[in-house]
Amino acid sequence: MKMLFVAGPTPSNAFALAPLAVAARDEGHQVFMSSVKERTSAVTGIGLPAIAATSSPIADIKATRRSGEREIVPDDVDHPEFIRYTGRWFGRVAAESIVRLREVAAGWRPDIVIGGPHAYAAALLAHELSVPWVRHTWAALDTVGIHVSSEEELEPELRQLGLDRIPQHDLMIDNCPPGVRWSGAAPAQQIRWVPINSQSAVEPWMYTRGGRRRVCVTGGSMAARDNNFELIRGMVDSLAALDAEIVIPAPEEVAAELRAQFADVRAGWIPLDVLMPTCDLIVHHAGGLTGQTAMISGVPQLLLPQEKKVRRAAQLVADYGAAINLLPDEATPGSVAKSLQALLEDPAYAERSQELGREIAAMPPPSDVVGVLEDLATRSR
Repeated sequence: MKMLFVAGPTPSNAFALAPLAVAARDEGHQVFMSSVKERTSAVTGIGLPAIAATSSPIADIKATRRSGEREIVPDDVDHPEFIRYTGRWFGRVAAESIVRLREVAAGWRPDIVIGGPHAYAAALLAHELSVPWVRHTWAALDTVGIHVSSEEELEPELRQLGLDRIPQHDLMIDNCPPGVRWSGAAPAQQIRWVPINSQSAVEPWMYTRGGRRRVCVTGGSMAARDNNFELIRGMVDSLAALDAEIVIPAPEEVAAELRAQFADVRAGWIPLDVLMPTCDLIVHHAGGLTGQTAMISGVPQLLLPQEKKVRRAAQLVADYGAAINLLPDEATPGSVAKSLQALLEDPAYAERSQELGREIAAMPPPSDVVGVLEDLATRSR
């Protein structure tokens, strides 16, 4: 059976689909995964054949409407217009991707198409080929409002297919454990999250515990933005007082600056799946896959979500008792220091985090979900 996976425009989209895609390949199916041109290295790094679905730089796609006018990007990520803007450029990615995917399908016709939560080219191609479309989301990520703006941008493609909206998926798959899944989320086939991320050569300290408690502070947006260095500096001071070691996974250009400013931290490109089982706490921006990796390892989390779309999921983890969630206007040096101490000193956070890990371990493995895809594709024939 031929299975086409369509990832979104970030590496995390490819990593989120990877456990199921790799399991499908291991079961003997032919598997391709498409992504925007700049992200194909994330796909090949997983060991899968990659399709570069776009040729335009992603920065150009984000900046220019199909009419040729420039996008005005709101500064406030909480503003409703920012969600609409995001939907529009997701639509433009899909419009460019569908051209290339049609070319691929002409010589390699998939029996089923599995797409990320907003990889709308998957829906269009599956409808055109009359094969099932599976929507694969993660960490309860189901942003409200994006479909509408994506459909505006995809109006020519939808009209060509005789549609007035993006087709409904035939199946939704979600790796979010039930205990922290939004009660209003759509019904979905569960799948166990298996951490997959970019790798590097490992060193013994990465996979062994030292004499001190270890705290991972993910690089991401916190390390990359100048105004967050003060926040990290406050964490370094607070964790030094708690006799904790700080490790910051980050791209080398960011890591070099961190090492220059903070002599006592380890910073660099460290595989998160290798590091996480040795950690006592992780501080991050509420990224879905980062959070899932922490959950499966039973590690408490200090969540500092930047974007509104991830705050609901972050709060659900906090409500479960496995994290503390601080919104941007709440993340002061004092509140961060207090939260770090609570998460390290109160055993209830570790206990609830370990319970989440056991919940994930009980979810269906990707190999079982491959069977669900097989049945769906066979019935559709």
